[in-house]
Amino acid sequence: MKQILKMALLGSALLLSSLVMAEDTATAAAKVDVVIAKGKVGQAPVQVVYDYLADRISDEYGVGEYQNLHISQKAAGAEDFHQVALEVVQSGLMDDAIASQRYRFVLSVNEEAKVWQIKSVTQDWQCRRGHKKAWTQKPCK
Repeated sequence: MKQILKMALLGSALLLSSLVMAEDTATAAAKVDVVIAKGKVGQAPVQVVYDYLADRISDEYGVGEYQNLHISQKAAGAEDFHQVALEVVQSGLMDDAIASQRYRFVLSVNEEAKVWQIKSVTQDWQCRRGHKKAWTQKPCK
């Protein structure tokens, strides 16, 4: 009976130890600094984003199949200019299904390298059919 109890306690300790290790690994993974793209020294956030999107929004001549390109940049706070949110919206597309396409970015300054880095990006669409004002992350049909 004592032997069974010892084995049960040992098994519980191993399980708890495994859970703690898994949690530590997950925490370490969450702390990993994700960088999607980096700019060059002296580039503004808009330039970094345009370089990242260049082959997605224009051809080799810099021309895209849209009427309007709207770029909006906002600082994280009134006195925090080291992180910005940037939005690029293409509207008047030559697509029967898609009214507008939007990219949203979060960028921050890498103080050591003195460059802007893209930390996250999302893409979504406004469809011509259905809820015309709603944005969706599923491509329009």
